[in-house]
Amino acid sequence: MQCSDETPDQNPPANSAANPQKWLRIGAIIMVFCALIAVLITPLNGHGRFFVTLVHSECIGLSIFGFNRVFDALLFGDAKFRPLHLLGMLPAIPLGYVFGMAVAATALGEPDLASQLLHTSPFEIGLTIAASTCCIYFFWSRERLLAETRAHASAQRLAVEAQLKLLQTQIEPHMLFNTLSTLHTLIEVDAPRAQAMLDQLITYLRGTLSASRAEQISLQGEFMQLQAYLQLMSVRMGSRLSFRLELPEALLTARIPPMLLQPLVENAIKHGLEPKVEGGTVTIRASGAAGRLQLEICDTGLGLPPDEPAGGYGLLHVLERLRALYGTQAELKLDRRSPGLAVLITLPLSLP
Repeated sequence: MQCSDETPDQNPPANSAANPQKWLRIGAIIMVFCALIAVLITPLNGHGRFFVTLVHSECIGLSIFGFNRVFDALLFGDAKFRPLHLLGMLPAIPLGYVFGMAVAATALGEPDLASQLLHTSPFEIGLTIAASTCCIYFFWSRERLLAETRAHASAQRLAVEAQLKLLQTQIEPHMLFNTLSTLHTLIEVDAPRAQAMLDQLITYLRGTLSASRAEQISLQGEFMQLQAYLQLMSVRMGSRLSFRLELPEALLTARIPPMLLQPLVENAIKHGLEPKVEGGTVTIRASGAAGRLQLEICDTGLGLPPDEPAGGYGLLHVLERLRALYGTQAELKLDRRSPGLAVLITLPLSLP
């Protein structure tokens, strides 16, 4: 199963005025656009002086765009982009044209600005209006798209967080009731074992609380959380459950979303090992190469029948989280084995 959604930009600046790099990019694009216009109209304006035409084109283009942004900010502030924002072009084009001509005349040492304005041809006026409209509409559409992308990314993150909270509320009561029931029995018949189980329960709950407040967790922390959970399950299942955790030292600090593997480990026990009379082994291993992190959860349980599709809330939850957080950079696959089942997750390797 391949994740297919593209990952949107994370936390782009909400206020464009506070992003100088963005304005430098926009200015560079406008200058290139104005240079292309100068190349096109130089053979048509009679005198054929490309440098003069280029200076006029650059000054006029930058002035019109600057006036448009000023009027847009004064009229609408940081409100959501709407087609009404394009009304800022109406005063910006004539003001920007006159101001740009004045700047160009000053830069080129041309004293008779009034004469130049009076002899402006209809072709130049029409070209200025058309080019300014196209350029402003391009940047307006681009900012609107970025705003929609930010909103979509925020909605995705909120949805993923809500799913994680829902998953925790579904997992923890069921696990707690079973654990407390086992503790109640062990207290009377095997106090040391009950004490060990209680210690693991405290470790598990502390890790769960910490994970619920974090966007990412170290791979070492995730494995410690899984170890506490598996030790709790091993008290319940006894010798029917064994487990191995294989985490190379080089990957201890790798970062992943919290509780990413928990649903998969629970599935392995609930659907693979608990229904099997003799139980089996759960193995969780991590490996990394070429900037990629691979996580594997495999068990020697009953596995999936050949005609049964892969699914279940836990598996779908993990897949949706991977799609939302990594897009096409993450992948989740099922590998039917004999005996058992393996879930393979591949995602970008993130080290601090």
